[in-house]
Amino acid sequence: MLKQSGNIAYAASPLLETTNFISHGFLSRLGGISKPPFASLNFDIREGDAVENVKHSKAIAGRLFGFDASRLLTINQVHGSDIFTIDKPVKDISGLSKTSADAIITNQCGIAIGVLTADCVPILLADPVKNVVGVVHAGWKGTAKGIIEKAIETMVKQFDSDKKAILAAIGPSIGQCCYKVDETVIKEFGVRSLEFKGNEFIEKKGTAWRVDLKKTNYAQLLKSGILKQNISVEDICTSCRNDIFFSYRADGKITGRQLNFIMMKK
Repeated sequence: MLKQSGNIAYAASPLLETTNFISHGFLSRLGGISKPPFASLNFDIREGDAVENVKHSKAIAGRLFGFDASRLLTINQVHGSDIFTIDKPVKDISGLSKTSADAIITNQCGIAIGVLTADCVPILLADPVKNVVGVVHAGWKGTAKGIIEKAIETMVKQFDSDKKAILAAIGPSIGQCCYKVDETVIKEFGVRSLEFKGNEFIEKKGTAWRVDLKKTNYAQLLKSGILKQNISVEDICTSCRNDIFFSYRADGKITGRQLNFIMMKK
């Protein structure tokens, strides 16, 4: 569900909005000060954007969603399936940003945990019973490795979450309509997707293979034991709508990254 606040456009999960213990958002590319090819609400300096522009983006997000920009944590995403957990208070989170992983789970209030995307699938997790939140970056490699299943298992084993209580929100990402891949990718999915009769998630039109990352992660959530009514999906393709969202495919590889975050309020 797209929303607007001033110059800022973002998506929010109607499911997560039913809770009152979190703040969350799938931000768009609109409302910042970065210049092309990073225009304009960019949260990543790795492609060459100025540090001050990214700091400005963080400050904007903090003001809009009610968190201190110094308490926004994103980590070094490596397209894997490692989960980083925070289970005790951390005064200065800046040192944690060098951690290499593709998901963060915490039971600590006041830390806005986020992942950066430009076509990959962002997934927000919330357990309103145990007061635990998580954020997952699921590119094709992470999806093929079942990162969302590992994140759910981490919530259960490390934080004592009940799968039936966990809420999951899948955010804007590239759709099957635009996600053409080669046979190397298909082979990686082929092993896992046999469980789900993979043709639901993979199709071939002419010589082009296409993968539905959202549907695959949705199926993995169900397989993990998450209730269907506790899953929401933002049906927005970032490649089709690269006027609103950064898209690695549609923008020609050099582009910015949008923030997808969740935070437990104090």
